[in-house]
Amino acid sequence: MSSAERRWVLGFALAVIAFTSLPYLLALYIEPQGFTGFLIGVEDGNSYIAKMLRGAAGDWLFRSPYSTMPQTGALLYLPYLLIGKLLGLHVGHLAYMLAFHALRLFSIAALCVAAYAFLSHFVADTNLRRWGLAVAVLGGGLGWLPLLFGQAELLGSIPLDFYSPETFGYLAVFGLPHLALARALLLLGLLWVLTTRQPGWKLAALWLAMALVHLLTAALGLALLALHCAVLWLRRVPEWQAQVRGSLWAAAGAAAPLVYNIWAYVNDAYLRAWAAQNQILAPHPLHYVLAYGWLLPLAYWGWRKVWTSAALKGLSATWVLALPLLLYAPVGLQRRFAEGAWVLLVALALRGLEGLPAPRQRRSLLLFMLAVPSTLLLWLGAMQTALNPAMPAFRAVDEVTWFETLREQQDAIVLAAYDTGNALPAWAPVRVVIGHGPETVGLNGLEQDVFAFYFRDTPDEQRKAILQAHGVDFVAWGPAERLNSGTASFADDFLRPYSVIGAYEFLRPAP
Repeated sequence: MSSAERRWVLGFALAVIAFTSLPYLLALYIEPQGFTGFLIGVEDGNSYIAKMLRGAAGDWLFRSPYSTMPQTGALLYLPYLLIGKLLGLHVGHLAYMLAFHALRLFSIAALCVAAYAFLSHFVADTNLRRWGLAVAVLGGGLGWLPLLFGQAELLGSIPLDFYSPETFGYLAVFGLPHLALARALLLLGLLWVLTTRQPGWKLAALWLAMALVHLLTAALGLALLALHCAVLWLRRVPEWQAQVRGSLWAAAGAAAPLVYNIWAYVNDAYLRAWAAQNQILAPHPLHYVLAYGWLLPLAYWGWRKVWTSAALKGLSATWVLALPLLLYAPVGLQRRFAEGAWVLLVALALRGLEGLPAPRQRRSLLLFMLAVPSTLLLWLGAMQTALNPAMPAFRAVDEVTWFETLREQQDAIVLAAYDTGNALPAWAPVRVVIGHGPETVGLNGLEQDVFAFYFRDTPDEQRKAILQAHGVDFVAWGPAERLNSGTASFADDFLRPYSVIGAYEFLRPAP
């Protein structure tokens, strides 16, 4: 990459940072104290801040604060745990929020550099590389088309553009820095295996970093390399031995986190139950036709023109052909296996345009404007959310002050309504009975317990049994808990006040 290209990539990364940060800055300006830090995917966003607090509280392994089940921990979400350790418990929610977005900005820069390097191995034309980077990082599919015809859902699902960060570029850079950073490492890691003649510990270190940032991305990368090496060997391509050596170094780097987490999942009942209910399933195949179908003819044309190496061409074919099988494999994380494929398809499609006469190339590039509308709709939706503070992106100021009264009650277990339980661990290092769809194991049954506890006709003896069953240290009593209760208050001989902020109160079981 020349110095001029590096400057352009840096400038583009800064533009992406500004574009994606504007809605957050607006929200922070309008309501600094009550802003959760998230404008989309707020439930998951709160869980990332909660993981930082778990790191600050001393955890090195991921143990969900959204379950009271015993947990040995897994080597997951390490970036958030490390940020928590750096910040400590003496800082407030704003510091954690800013740290999350600092990681997001770093991930954007890393992804821009990695995606441009990846594109450079397919496309020689600098102008096409720049188009490719913009589409790879900010683009989407044709999910906006059904909206034009009044179809918010299609075949049981909204279009992938609006909820699947692994399918395209924008959602990851807007709200999921660990996925954007893992994608950057995946692209660089695959390139390194494909191009190096002398793999070694640096390659292994890169794949180790990938596995620590997002284990599933590293597992996907290793699966692609295994298929790639098998195809090269079967076809007796001369480069197959070099590719196997590089792949073995990659596997050596990612091995420790992979082996540890396999052991943890086998031996931890919570992790097994979490994995069983954490269903990230691929929608009807028509959604992937809307996502990628418009690029496939150009991508095929570009694949036929790839000249740089047999290894690069082989991996491209293996990746694209394996993608449908991965997306509909009989596992619960299907949708995650689209990670990185968008960048590859963009690279191949632009390679297909390279060499065309300039007027025809310019006309063909207009096709890539189809990738713009979904991103604009998402951005405008985020701006609308920022301009109109409301739950769940914003919490009441009294409520967050109330949350913070538990900052010193580390690892205390709190019974609360689901909405309260989701936000509370992002402000205090406590555990809740319910609060997160995938991470609260056995959510349906636990919700019945919580409803029964707050229901006005439930006898106190049954309430006490619920508290004892879950080892509850504090009971939340705010608007969300009163919503379906009808109970004005609890008897003092049963629950005693701990902290009161306006309409919000924490109670402690009487000894």
